[in-house]
Amino acid sequence: MKQRTSISVVIPTLDNPEAVKKVIHSLNSQTLFPKEILICDSSSKDEIEDLIKTIESKIEIKYFRVGKAFPFDRILISFNNILFKRRMLNFKHKGRAFPYEATNIGSEQATGEFLAFLDATTIPEKDWLKDYLLIYKEKKVNVVFGKTKYLALTSFQKLLRASTYGRRGHETIPGTLIRKEDFLLSGQIIKGVRSGGDIEWRNRVKSMFSFNLPKKPYLSYSYLSKDLVTASKKIFIYQLHGSRLDIQNTVKDIYLGLALIFSAILIPKWNSFVGWKTSPLYMPNITKLYLLGLVVIFLTTLVINRGVLKNLSNSFFSNILKLLIFIFIFLGVFRWNGAIAGWVESSVWYIPHITKIFLGAIILSSVAYRGLYFPLKNEVEKEYLFPFKWLQVGLLGLFLDCVKAPGYVIGSILSPFSKKINKND
Repeated sequence: MKQRTSISVVIPTLDNPEAVKKVIHSLNSQTLFPKEILICDSSSKDEIEDLIKTIESKIEIKYFRVGKAFPFDRILISFNNILFKRRMLNFKHKGRAFPYEATNIGSEQATGEFLAFLDATTIPEKDWLKDYLLIYKEKKVNVVFGKTKYLALTSFQKLLRASTYGRRGHETIPGTLIRKEDFLLSGQIIKGVRSGGDIEWRNRVKSMFSFNLPKKPYLSYSYLSKDLVTASKKIFIYQLHGSRLDIQNTVKDIYLGLALIFSAILIPKWNSFVGWKTSPLYMPNITKLYLLGLVVIFLTTLVINRGVLKNLSNSFFSNILKLLIFIFIFLGVFRWNGAIAGWVESSVWYIPHITKIFLGAIILSSVAYRGLYFPLKNEVEKEYLFPFKWLQVGLLGLFLDCVKAPGYVIGSILSPFSKKINKND
């Protein structure tokens, strides 16, 4: 008979009974059995509930219906998280539970001393619990984070993995081992967002407790997007919600800066585009109004989101400085021939097609970075990248970066006006 320990494994899931079956099987193959498995289900159908009733398991399985998905419920929940003077919508516990909320519910119901997190699409190695408990005791830490490698089966998945995760393991909530009382003390995982809450929680835990990340990945994920549309949708949603949570601020500021650059170029030319005063779309003093609007938006965001300067850090100021430098460089290049050379082609300072050259250089360097440096850093094999696959990887990575842009920008704009989430709510 296998040894058991006081570990509760919490698994949120949504409409994936086959994946649930696989992960339960993997837990029954562990060298150290957990005390219980908690399935937190918000599926649209009852397939997983029916599965749990019939599946054979050497470990006790507890099933919780934490919601029931229906069309557009994610949109309704997102609206509910916008800061209104009065709560106009209330969909709490109606519709599907986001994975973070489901994990919190399962953790509260767990009876084990320790919590171990999985999701239905993440499969642990057979020594996961045994080794993690050993690391916890030997390292004398409060939490051991999960480390997950991403598997790719199809040609597109291999391209996607090379341009995103690579072959090295990544720190994840799935696979994490923590004492239940410490998880509750941490404030649990933020609710009401579809993504980004994992990073926010890990960052919060690192500031509160001692932690360890194993050298090797103990978990594998094999559900990467199978096509470009699905991958683009997931990445956009992740960046949108991540920006709302104020994570990855440096990258968010860069994308917001790019949006400002393009608006600074296009808005002053608006009247020439629409036909000046003869057009009903003509706007007098549009440049002045635009600059005034930017100032108002910046000050509003600063006051609401940054707490009237009290939470400003050196990193915030450095990010703003870097952003301003980048904006001035971009606008300087754009206006070079007019401002420096006076559009005199014989001038030594005149550079033909400078904007096209500058943009071309940025695109080429971006493709090289996304197709060579980034994949090699993430341990993608050279044999896969060369001689020409790196170009496909780079173009896909650049495309996905463009998909991220509206997510970052919209999330940045919504962030100050989003309802502040109570972690103990």
